[in-house]
Amino acid sequence: MTIKPVHIYGPTFSNFVRSVMLVCEEKQITYTVGFEVDGSEIAFKGEQHLNWHPFGKIPVLIESNIHAELALAETASICRYLDTDKQLQPSNSQDYAKHDSLCALISIDIDRVLVREYLLEFAFPKGEDKSVRFDVVKEVQPKATATLAIIEKLLNEDTSLSSQEFTIADALLAPMLHYISCLPAGFNLLADFPKVEQYLAELMTRPSCQKVLIAKQL
Repeated sequence: MTIKPVHIYGPTFSNFVRSVMLVCEEKQITYTVGFEVDGSEIAFKGEQHLNWHPFGKIPVLIESNIHAELALAETASICRYLDTDKQLQPSNSQDYAKHDSLCALISIDIDRVLVREYLLEFAFPKGEDKSVRFDVVKEVQPKATATLAIIEKLLNEDTSLSSQEFTIADALLAPMLHYISCLPAGFNLLADFPKVEQYLAELMTRPSCQKVLIAKQL
């Protein structure tokens, strides 16, 4: 099965949009990104978006046009669909299941802490005059640190993250870690986790990561 050129509905700063972009880059799939589909601007959480995803989440993968021959939601499912020949997933059934479980852990639990609870205050500050509420960030820091310790542990174990081959799990995790690495001193927590730092540095040698993970802010 050959994947047609696709459109990734969502903003390029979204960590999950970037995950799909990384998979497209690795698979050499032609793609476009943004809220404009087939020449029409599709309002975020508007009627058409909610038809594609009833909870108005991003990204949504669109094949063909606005009328959507295919409109596929949920990042991990999108990535698996794009990886038709399973080059980015283990071939052994047990390893495949473990990788799938790892993807769920990253896209649900790790994302909730590192992105929704920690990084988003920098991206969309809720303080006075839209300033970052550093007291709120510092309150979440122990939880973010504990989550990075979990990632460090995973990197010390025999998982898809510790292999030399790029996987969907890597595509899900890389944008989160890259954003943390771009935070100002005192909030970039990676220095306390050498395995995580090394892992991100190795990912950033890949052309796909160099192309997609470029912005210094969310």
